[in-house]
Amino acid sequence: MHLEQRLEFIDSLPTLDIQPKLSTLLQTRSFEEIQPPHDPDKPTGSAAPGTINAYLPGVPKDVIDDVDICKLVMQNAATKKFPKDEQLFEWYKYYVNGLSTLGWVIQNKHMQETKITKIGLTMDSVALEIARGLIGKDAALLAQVAKKALDAVKDNPRGIQVFDKDKHLGTQAKFDIAPVWLDSSGQPNMILNCISLDARESKQGILFWRSTKQSTDIKTGAVRAYLNLKAFSAVSNDLYTKFSASSKKLIVDLPDLDVDF
Repeated sequence: MHLEQRLEFIDSLPTLDIQPKLSTLLQTRSFEEIQPPHDPDKPTGSAAPGTINAYLPGVPKDVIDDVDICKLVMQNAATKKFPKDEQLFEWYKYYVNGLSTLGWVIQNKHMQETKITKIGLTMDSVALEIARGLIGKDAALLAQVAKKALDAVKDNPRGIQVFDKDKHLGTQAKFDIAPVWLDSSGQPNMILNCISLDARESKQGILFWRSTKQSTDIKTGAVRAYLNLKAFSAVSNDLYTKFSASSKKLIVDLPDLDVDF
């Protein structure tokens, strides 16, 4: 796609809406205002509506910001275009195509249905189970980082409010716990890990969901992707100019996470 078309695409994307309740909460003091700056040598995480990004050691803050804003903007656009549960496949296709326009390289753009035969599943264990074959040697570290990031969101009122911004209790819940790391070329890689499942077992929503059944049916679009920094740099200024201020109200930076390497 030509650069002019990519810039026109960004210009056409819908704005980020802040709900009145969330606006009130944003005025309160949060741990983000008092926590120390991110140490790139440590793992960390971030939360956005329906999304937790788990950053492995080695990812600097500017890359974290790039990943967060790309995903937030495209998930928002996809949700506004395809808001119904039964439109999940259309939602996912629009989401990944949009990421591709921003500069992400994604090989597989299809969702599939699968079944996990375990009891006591939580969000992070489902994400790990789905992504295990795409992660390789870092699976154990990812499991720790994802669980710590999930716990950090649960412990923060603003994190819960932001994550649950678009939730609908008693229906299919769509969420994304994505591990992110840098490859040998310094490009951010992630497991694009969109998952949808029946969350009626939890009255508090998907954040606190734990399966009680022998098996759990899910729909997932897990695939490895990376951000082409050269392609992204051509459109990043326009993306940040349009969405930087509002995105800060819908992204919660988690503190650096204490994990065993």
